[in-house]
Amino acid sequence: MAARSTAALALLACLAAPAVASASEPWSDDDPATPPARYPITDTLGVRGAAEYRANWLLVNPISLNTESQRRASWIEHRLRLDGTIDYQDTVRITASVDALNGVIWGDNGTLGQGPAPNSGANVTTRNPNLTTPCVSYTGEGDPLQAESYGYGLCAGSPIEVRRLYGDVVTPIGLLRIGRQPITVGTSVQASDGDGRTNRFGFSREGNSVDRVLFATKPLEALNPPGHRDKSDQRGLIMVLAYDRLVTDAVRLFGDDVHQIIVNLRFLSPDNRFAKDMLLSTFWVHRFDWQYETRVHAVGARAQARFGKLFAGVDAAVNLGSTREVAEAYQIVNNDPIVDQTVRQLGVRAAARWDERLWSAYLELDYASGDGDPQVRTPLTQFVFAEDANVGLLLFEHVLGFQSARAAAAGTEILRRLGGVSYPVEAVNTRGAFTNAFAIFPQVDFRPHPSVLLRGGVLMAWAPEPVVDPLASLQARDGATIDDDLVNFAGGKPGTYYGTELCGRAQWRFLDHFAADLEGALLLPGDALEDENHDAVNSFLVQTRTTFFF
Repeated sequence: MAARSTAALALLACLAAPAVASASEPWSDDDPATPPARYPITDTLGVRGAAEYRANWLLVNPISLNTESQRRASWIEHRLRLDGTIDYQDTVRITASVDALNGVIWGDNGTLGQGPAPNSGANVTTRNPNLTTPCVSYTGEGDPLQAESYGYGLCAGSPIEVRRLYGDVVTPIGLLRIGRQPITVGTSVQASDGDGRTNRFGFSREGNSVDRVLFATKPLEALNPPGHRDKSDQRGLIMVLAYDRLVTDAVRLFGDDVHQIIVNLRFLSPDNRFAKDMLLSTFWVHRFDWQYETRVHAVGARAQARFGKLFAGVDAAVNLGSTREVAEAYQIVNNDPIVDQTVRQLGVRAAARWDERLWSAYLELDYASGDGDPQVRTPLTQFVFAEDANVGLLLFEHVLGFQSARAAAAGTEILRRLGGVSYPVEAVNTRGAFTNAFAIFPQVDFRPHPSVLLRGGVLMAWAPEPVVDPLASLQARDGATIDDDLVNFAGGKPGTYYGTELCGRAQWRFLDHFAADLEGALLLPGDALEDENHDAVNSFLVQTRTTFFF
């Protein structure tokens, strides 16, 4: 059983251009608009800090479009984020980002005698909440090797998560950064920092981080006299070199480690004769190991600028290479030969917006290559956007995310029982990311008051390759070809239209330190979400959240 169509994405989901300076993005809201201010403690010591507490209530009905069970999903969740930096003369710095109660749902939740367990043996005697999070898990009924036996349950949460921790030193020739740091700054198709409140719909979670040694410099400034060198990270040509240690398995071995090297060039011009907020960027990433002969190259580029009231940009990445990890993991299930699978994936996001004082018109186009053949002898071609690069509210974030999570859970259980060497089937779970799709997403903003935002949009999404459940399709393979055995995540024949989603958002802000949001979505499903009887019901989402931020 091979989940190669989405497993490739897991291998490459974090390959993105690193950056040392943020910039406005046409597909993001600038929130916060500026980085945290520095506050001096003494003549040499200073600090920066930020805090955000968020509470979000969610209702999706139904989350499963084709079954009588697992119909609804609803919970209220927390998150507190604390960011802080301490520095010496703003030259040597230590930065940390910590999340508390991240995704923990309100209440004393769980099942007595199982994990997670509630604090109280009876609901009526509840005194204090505990630490649980919603997750897709085995329901306790049915065959645990089948996706329909999985649904939303409860998993143990963590009170504290150290999200990032790294040190900076600003040398005479550039910036050296070492530690667990964001893969990129802002949002690209392959990675998102997950910071702030930048999503036009929904919200960010953890973002993407990596253990990295990074050096950034402005190579052309060495040609200028010492007194005329521009040390700003907001303009000019910046070159970034980095090494990432992605995996260290057995510490006594070297061949099972996964490494990554990065070269990134960025040119920023905040104001010139042609445009404002201009950013041109290109990157090359090489990910490799020796255990599975993984050799993958990612190449990408971004261009964006403001031309008066028009702000437009495009971000693209392509992943090329080969790996045999997926084929080796599934050889114990399907007895197919172990081969080096070619990796060939493409992702693109383009957006343009026209901003007036009271309103804005916005158009977004998204593309992620797909894969309609789950066999290991065919290339890995499915691209997955960063999980926090939200496209809509319901279709990809929840409905497809739920369907793929159930399939991944069943496949992982199969490999676990067979003693698999790795679990790439977990990558079938899209975790709400945009994948195997072409989308057109026009939106309109209306700002009747400086503290009020009203936003609406229509998301229409097609699949470039038929949407298939790779695990169920491979289980059903009964001959030399698999074309007649392919099924989607609902058990129906693969389709190519996901559906139409109507999205809305209303926000009220107060004193620029509090925001209240109300969001809703209606999904009219297409044939890609239908079961074997061509049935798929409409679904709706309502969520509201309050955010306190400093």
